[in-house]
Amino acid sequence: MVTAILVQYKRQHYLPEIIESIIKWPFISEILIRDNSKCENIMCSARYELAKKAANDIIYVQDDDCVIRDIDKLYKEFLKDPSTMVTGGIQDYIDVVDDNVHDSKQMGLMGWGSFFKKEWIGVLDKYTDTYGKDDCYIRESDRIFSILLNKRHKILLSDIKLFNTLEEDKKVALSFKSDHLHYKKLSIDRALAL
Repeated sequence: MVTAILVQYKRQHYLPEIIESIIKWPFISEILIRDNSKCENIMCSARYELAKKAANDIIYVQDDDCVIRDIDKLYKEFLKDPSTMVTGGIQDYIDVVDDNVHDSKQMGLMGWGSFFKKEWIGVLDKYTDTYGKDDCYIRESDRIFSILLNKRHKILLSDIKLFNTLEEDKKVALSFKSDHLHYKKLSIDRALAL
């Protein structure tokens, strides 16, 4: 069985459709939700804080601005080889996968649906033991986590409905922030060094 983790920030209007798209899959027995706009905003790192509380050993995560229509495809691929993370993506991301490979390590974006094992979360301690839970960690924990796994991940083209059509949604998206490229580079450099 699988625990789905949903972290959202100021996009509550999409949550009902996202939950509906997740609960239809019989292999998902639990959904844990954190609203970062109602408490301390610990951004992406909230996924891992919630995952520690999961009842299941397999974790599914996705962002709060999309619906993944083929979660079952990602899950079936994960079950074929549960020793590596499986991540969905849009074609633009698939086209640059090789740019995110660093020897045996691969940086994976997890917002378009990802499956991984709960026990893997401990790799993040390598980062926090050195840098603490700093701004880079809070914001870029997905990049850090995927690199620290020291593996190549399976990345599949997924059937994704993106919601980022409203201007107010773009204001909260991390990829639209002015410091996005700075934190992206810093997180990758630090994770590779560790």
